[in-house]
Amino acid sequence: MEFIDPRTFLLVANLLGLLCALVLWVQAKSFPADIEGLRDWALAVVLISCASGLASLRGILHDGVAIVLASGLLLCGELLLIVGLQRYNGRPPVWRPTLDVIGAVLLLIAFLTFGTHNYQGRIFIMSLAHAGFFSFGAWLAWRAAPQGFGSRFLAVTFLLGVAVAVWRLATLSMAGGQSDDAFDRNLIQQAYLGVFSLGVLGLSIGFILLANERLRLELEFMATRDPMTGMLNRRAFFARAAIEWARAERARRPLAVITSDIDFFKKVNDTYGHHVGDLVIKDFARRTAHLLRVPDILARFGGEEFVILLPETDLANARHVAERIRQEVATHRDQSLPRYTASLGVAVAQGAPGDAADIEALIAQADAALYRAKQGGRNRVES
Repeated sequence: MEFIDPRTFLLVANLLGLLCALVLWVQAKSFPADIEGLRDWALAVVLISCASGLASLRGILHDGVAIVLASGLLLCGELLLIVGLQRYNGRPPVWRPTLDVIGAVLLLIAFLTFGTHNYQGRIFIMSLAHAGFFSFGAWLAWRAAPQGFGSRFLAVTFLLGVAVAVWRLATLSMAGGQSDDAFDRNLIQQAYLGVFSLGVLGLSIGFILLANERLRLELEFMATRDPMTGMLNRRAFFARAAIEWARAERARRPLAVITSDIDFFKKVNDTYGHHVGDLVIKDFARRTAHLLRVPDILARFGGEEFVILLPETDLANARHVAERIRQEVATHRDQSLPRYTASLGVAVAQGAPGDAADIEALIAQADAALYRAKQGGRNRVES
């Protein structure tokens, strides 16, 4: 029975790998610097593709190139897949022990190629190495963030590689005493090379999906967060506030807003510089966020102005929260920062129609209270 030439499978793997490497390299050049590992994966796919290309020339090139060198490139490529995932996960890669093992494996492959001419021994050693790399890769992919479709797709693709390696080990005895050429053209080898060709593509697609999901989350964060403090920006605040406003009206529950301003902030900038002023803003945001509940919403509206939304909070409790914030920034301070205080205004809608026209009207009421706090001497709470 005639089968497709194994060189065809390897050629397909080579071309697909180089195309995926190009995509990964372009992503590495254009993605944010904190999404790491893309260059490692691009290089890994190039090495694997080169390995498949050299292996496809077995019988034409010397076995030292077509077998030993190809095996080394393949193992180094698989190592770079692991290194890329480790960097993507924020873990420093560990090179030395694995490189030592790869060196030892290559010496054994060379001995089995030129010393004993043991083809089955080479298959056994390489299959064990594949199973080890792919098992660790599956574990890293499963833990990679975000844990969505890309992470799961990549982990399953790695596990498929493990299954193929184990299957090849399990069927190794079926080769009997066949030679390299005879074994290369049987059904088991045909299936193995076919899965290898698709596996290179699947791993690349999985990592591309994973990196794109991370990029999407970062872009969403940048679109909704203040870059200095990490708190919600004005646009995101109003989107969340509209939901809470509708919920408060349906449930007839109170909804409180606190507006705050750092007192004499311009003087801080003029005296200590804008860098220290930025640190003061960050300090205020951090201290305030620490005092809020999980459902509460803190947003920076600009400059030193912050707005807090407190769902299901009446006037007395909202004033209590505002007073705690005022006392926190006035009495507990970072010794590396100048002393500063804050003024706060509180307004509450009781969840009844006509209590306030909308969330902007409620914020305007809190702003009016904040203005009275400033007029009254600052470092105080008005409602």
